[in-house]
Amino acid sequence: MLARRIRTSSTICSGLLIQLGLILPALVGSCAAPPLPESTTDVSTASAEPDWTIFVLGPNDVVSVRVVGRPEYADLAGGLRVSPAGNLAIPRIAPVAVTGLSVEEAAAVIEEALGVVLQRPEVSVSLLELASRQFHALGMVGRPGPSAFDRPTTALEAVALAGGLREGARAERAALIRPHGDDAVEVIAFNAETPDPGGLVQVRPGDVLFVPRTGTARYQETLEPYLRTIGLGVGQLSTALIALDRIQAN
Repeated sequence: MLARRIRTSSTICSGLLIQLGLILPALVGSCAAPPLPESTTDVSTASAEPDWTIFVLGPNDVVSVRVVGRPEYADLAGGLRVSPAGNLAIPRIAPVAVTGLSVEEAAAVIEEALGVVLQRPEVSVSLLELASRQFHALGMVGRPGPSAFDRPTTALEAVALAGGLREGARAERAALIRPHGDDAVEVIAFNAETPDPGGLVQVRPGDVLFVPRTGTARYQETLEPYLRTIGLGVGQLSTALIALDRIQAN
């Protein structure tokens, strides 16, 4: 509908065309304020209920691995980083895949793998650093970029983790952009200064936290390169950029 309006009326506003394999309609500040963007998926995952199940192991996490009564494995207790492929390198056995596992599940998998070379090994795994669970903060926050989190975190708490609001932030138009599949995103708007239902939504790994700037209507040029680096597909990227500009223009 937006594309049809832009094609049929030359008086609405000037456009910025971004080539992403498709043409993105652009919104500028002279347009009448559109409504907040709606999610492009029927899936709704917004919940204020803390969810510990999302905190599983992934690439770049650091764990301590202890093998009871086996001093040759003592060095593993000091810290072992999960490889980019999601594996742990344990001496005398093949790499052990641990991505998506809890520390208890990882210990059981390592025990099974070590059982080939040891008799009834006893293994414990503890988390030293959870780097794989991240959200990405954009816009008017103190520390834009990725932020790791290791416990249930609300949207408002995520703003604090990202360094808080900068001067000129349009706090009442903050949003979480949550990718779904290849093309869809879920948009969860909230007020970053005053607690509201949206601000109590739990952040999930891969979310994009966006706080727009007062008086600026277009973010496509500045945010597109960064959104590409955080792994959004072309369809997700185009939808996210349009959503962010709509939030900014409202």
